[in-house]
Amino acid sequence: MQHQRGMSLLELLITIAILGVLAGLTYSFTHATFQDNRAESFLLELKRSVTFARAKATASDEIVIICPAIESLLISNQDFTCTTNWKSNRIVVFLDRDNSGTYSADNDDLLRVMEKVSTNDKLNYPVASLKFDSSGRLGNGQNGNFVYCPNGANAQNQSLSITQAGTALYTGNTTDTCTL
Repeated sequence: MQHQRGMSLLELLITIAILGVLAGLTYSFTHATFQDNRAESFLLELKRSVTFARAKATASDEIVIICPAIESLLISNQDFTCTTNWKSNRIVVFLDRDNSGTYSADNDDLLRVMEKVSTNDKLNYPVASLKFDSSGRLGNGQNGNFVYCPNGANAQNQSLSITQAGTALYTGNTTDTCTL
């Protein structure tokens, strides 16, 4: 009788095929999870910035604005007007001492600057800026939902709800979509 040592070619091919399927499933799951975590992480950082801006407005008894700003103007410390593009610009928090609604390098204080949204992802909000008054409330019509849409077929859109009272609530997965 002969004793068999090792595996036959057919057994080896079946084993490799099973490992390939398992590796593909693992990659698909971890990639979607990574995209969801990226969206959640960004929105939680945005929530911290909103909470900070609201607290700063009430503590300083002045107007605090959160809005997207062009990065080159931030780097060179130039005056800027808030843009409407939350996706492609840096999100900033500044103390609007002259109550003009725009950042003036001479008069206003830049309090916080966030990173841009990841390339190919999208971020929507219905208005161009959040303006907190000294009571920590938003102006009329500034409440709404930030919707973060990660790029990827299996990724789930995430949202952050901003109330008229100025509070931010991370609401997680949403069926809302990004329009950009």
